[in-house]
Amino acid sequence: MPIECMQGSMVTFESVLMFLGSTVCHQLPERSYIFEGFQMPLCARCIGIHFGFVLSTLFFLTGSRRFASGLPGVKQMIVLGAIMSFFLIDAGLSYSGISASDNLRRTLSGLSLGVPFPFVIYPLLSTILFPARNPRVMLLNRIDWVWFVGLYGLGAALILSAAHFAPIFYLVSVIGVIGVFVFFTVLFSVILSLLMENKPFSAWRKAAGAALLAVVVLMILAAVHEAFFPNI
Repeated sequence: MPIECMQGSMVTFESVLMFLGSTVCHQLPERSYIFEGFQMPLCARCIGIHFGFVLSTLFFLTGSRRFASGLPGVKQMIVLGAIMSFFLIDAGLSYSGISASDNLRRTLSGLSLGVPFPFVIYPLLSTILFPARNPRVMLLNRIDWVWFVGLYGLGAALILSAAHFAPIFYLVSVIGVIGVFVFFTVLFSVILSLLMENKPFSAWRKAAGAALLAVVVLMILAAVHEAFFPNI
């Protein structure tokens, strides 16, 4: 394939990712990772949130954690809340102008929201869609917390090294964009399941409806961003 065609394909691929990433992200270049002129479709904080969300979600879809519907206990929720508060503190300090945040801090604070959130939202969704199928409660033992720390560390290592290695850069970029759709699909699944609790629809139909709604909403957001806020 001629070099010009390869470069054109890369530009098109990046444009698609940037369009999809614009659904939730301001995409400021100075707050995003860049590899050889190509900008990551989500800023450092957003990539932390959505890449971390995918990692934890995949973790819950494997092994004995599948369909786990046991919500964390009070102690576990306090710890998860404290971890997620790092995101709120960093974002608050940054947007208020009190303390400037660099991409490292943005990434770590994004992961502090993205990695823990599925430990709450996934069991909640499983409780609604598949009650009593798997009553396992996560984070009750040390190995669960080791896994949790491992997910956070893996996310940080991959994102922070993305600006130096092309395969990792595009892997993180694609998974991050997918993470946006996964995040909204899970969120809409919870909402639709609660609203349609007494309706004669199967769990999988509710999930499919949530996925479709997520795609429609995100495409509308991306189109609005492209039409009215192309430089934001």
